Amino acid sequence: MLFFGTVKMKSQRRSFTETALCSPRSLTLTWRNISYTVKRRRNGGYIMDLVRGRRMEDIQLLHGVSGVVKSGTLMAILGPSGAGKTSLLATISRRLKGEATGDVLLNGKPVDAHLMSRISGFVPQEDLSVETLTVQEHMEFMARMRMDRRFRTAARDQRIENLLCDLGLTESRLSKLVNLSGGERKRVSLAVQLLTEPSILFCDEPTTGLDSYSALVVVRTLRDVAARGRVVVCSLHQPASGLLELFHEVILLASGKVAFQGNTADATSFFASLGLHCPPTFNNAEFFVSQLSLTLGSENECTKKVNWICEEFAGSSYGGKIKKTIERSCNGTIEERAPHPIFAEGILPASDFKKIHPLTQLEWLTWRSYLDYRRNWSVILLRFFLYMSIGVLLATPYIHVTENIDQNGIQNMQGLMYLVVTETVFTFNYAVFYTFPKELPLLLRDMASGLYYPAPYYLSKIAVLIPGSIVQPFLYAALIYSIAGLKGGLTGFISFALPVILCATSASAVGCLMSASFKSIDTASLLSVPIDFLTLIFSGIYLHLENLPPRISWLKYISQFYYSAEAVSLTQWKEYDHINCPPDPEEPCISSGTGVLEKYGYVPGNYSMDLVGLVAIFALGHLAGFLAIRYRSTKEPVY
Repeated sequence: MLFFGTVKMKSQRRSFTETALCSPRSLTLTWRNISYTVKRRRNGGYIMDLVRGRRMEDIQLLHGVSGVVKSGTLMAILGPSGAGKTSLLATISRRLKGEATGDVLLNGKPVDAHLMSRISGFVPQEDLSVETLTVQEHMEFMARMRMDRRFRTAARDQRIENLLCDLGLTESRLSKLVNLSGGERKRVSLAVQLLTEPSILFCDEPTTGLDSYSALVVVRTLRDVAARGRVVVCSLHQPASGLLELFHEVILLASGKVAFQGNTADATSFFASLGLHCPPTFNNAEFFVSQLSLTLGSENECTKKVNWICEEFAGSSYGGKIKKTIERSCNGTIEERAPHPIFAEGILPASDFKKIHPLTQLEWLTWRSYLDYRRNWSVILLRFFLYMSIGVLLATPYIHVTENIDQNGIQNMQGLMYLVVTETVFTFNYAVFYTFPKELPLLLRDMASGLYYPAPYYLSKIAVLIPGSIVQPFLYAALIYSIAGLKGGLTGFISFALPVILCATSASAVGCLMSASFKSIDTASLLSVPIDFLTLIFSGIYLHLENLPPRISWLKYISQFYYSAEAVSLTQWKEYDHINCPPDPEEPCISSGTGVLEKYGYVPGNYSMDLVGLVAIFALGHLAGFLAIRYRSTKEPVY
């Protein structure tokens, strides 16, 4: 199958070698005079910098870096820590957030971030995924999100089967991602990027954290990908002995400058020409990195040595050769220069680059969220058990509370109504705090790569949360209703359960808003507590709602405690036309359910308004939560 061609996918399995026959047309990726600067907080002198208004300083990570790579080439970007490897990789892949100068060209034509994301894949150093999914499920989800909907289900499944077999993941297909080894995780990440047959593949330190054998397997896989006519560029950090020889070309970076570009043998010859010979006990990668490091010896001497090596390369025959190749590629005189299919009119329909339909995104995001939710069944079951247990403990002191209601029984009944509401709000509010903070890095990564929109993602979370926030409070309300012996029969129970359910759903909405607005659960909880207590004041238990000062009376309309407590109170007190008064006529007496409602500031005809208020909190809470997610999703991750 080709991402850019018209060749139809065959049903039978194809190996890397067989697929090489349908590789994309020749490409030349060129970058010229790439410079990148970031702003960082200055060290020390905080008070003086604050007074002077200069607390940030510019740090230049890349200094006019140029290079070129062609189809069929596996290239390594190598250098010591802080040399700018990841910054260069992210810049030429157009996935770097920040301001970078210079040109990135594909077959002599400028390529922007939007176009680059369509024709390339990026394997990050740290893979982010929903780890409760199996390899097969993860691949199926990514195939649905990445592959054009023109491909039938059988074609997608065959493509997944081919990749898992080629990458040695067939035996692990039913294993959850959390149980995979580091090498397997790397190969799964690579398989995801190969789903769409990208013409260019970028890998950020694909061997970091792997043992020598796993690293060898990964690099050999990348070499096979390059052999199919793809451009593969990797950043490396301390590769194992002999691993560097598998790469066709290497770029050596030092302090954001190019110290060499070419094959490993030429690199060894270049350093030898400078009097820098690799000891027998060193592998080439260790030797190159050690010579370009700024940590061996004094800083000034190391900086001078690094600058000297970079200048010598620029003036050498190796540097001159690369410079001429870059000039020819930019001027359009390379022999292999042919219009890439994406630039040729009529070769690739515009529909091929459209994102998956939002409804399809919603369907599969909901599927993924449901699987993740279901596989955390132990936590869900424990939370439900605690919720129902608290319901039993809460209702037990109020057994037969409705029998012989008198003046003392009024407080008992109203206390039960208050506890039913507050327990539900707190349970469902704090239960969803973990939802977005744990998935935010994954969300930012996926949205930056154009995998899906914020709206389907957020709606999928709501779709998975709503059933639980309906079923659990319904059973909770039934438990309370039966133990306490509340009045009203079936109709009364439905009237009682409905505000409890809406109370739970609105509390979940507010919890989602807090979860979506902050990076950590601790911060969300810290702000949520005072908000909860402020709105709790207006539940009718602590303040008489009809006698509030005008300047604060409006606050009750943003309190879910007010709407819920009033609604459940109305369902019960409307059943009492008469309440017994004490024998002493001088003692205060509330003789009816309507009188009880008036005591707490509740309005008998407000039941429908209370339900509307809870629905409004649900809608506005989720709307604000979605806007928070959409705003945060614009912060494209820095690789």
